[in-house]
Amino acid sequence: MDSFEIIPVTGATLPLVQHLRYRVYCAEKQFAMPGADHDNRLLRDDADQLGETFALFDGADLVSSAQVIPVHASEASERFPVFDLGSVLADGESCVVVSKLVTAPERRGSKTLGPIMRAVLDYVARDKHRYIAILAEAQMREFYGSMGFDIRKEGINAPPFGTVSLMVFDMHDERHTSGRSLAGWMFKSIFAR
Repeated sequence: MDSFEIIPVTGATLPLVQHLRYRVYCAEKQFAMPGADHDNRLLRDDADQLGETFALFDGADLVSSAQVIPVHASEASERFPVFDLGSVLADGESCVVVSKLVTAPERRGSKTLGPIMRAVLDYVARDKHRYIAILAEAQMREFYGSMGFDIRKEGINAPPFGTVSLMVFDMHDERHTSGRSLAGWMFKSIFAR
């Protein structure tokens, strides 16, 4: 039986998240990633200081994590060039970039992605951002599409991840506020604020 708990990552839990990232990106996918510490099996990321990282535990086991980083249109091209957020954001608008979304290979599925999505949406609603941007690999596009993300740009070359799509979620989209999207239906209370 699952007993999920999602928490903001602290200095104490960050090494667990870094180890999970290493398991997924370096060991499983065999990506050459900056920040990889092969001796300690950790994948460090300077971007952890830019936003917030959430960790999903099932009992004592870390099963998933995601990094969320707020960015404004004026900073987007410099800080996140591969996202091409200039094609999505107007001057003065803010967005939350979702990065380093990883799930333990043996725990992948909607049961783990749902709680992570709720944490991201809570963060976005709390800080009054409008958009969420994610780079989606081919196998994840259908899930994000069902949640209410729209493809804004395809064929983005994002080494070492390969070709990805920029998908964007608009918190003001009537599909979510009326509960017609999966995210709007699952997380009604977030959109009722």
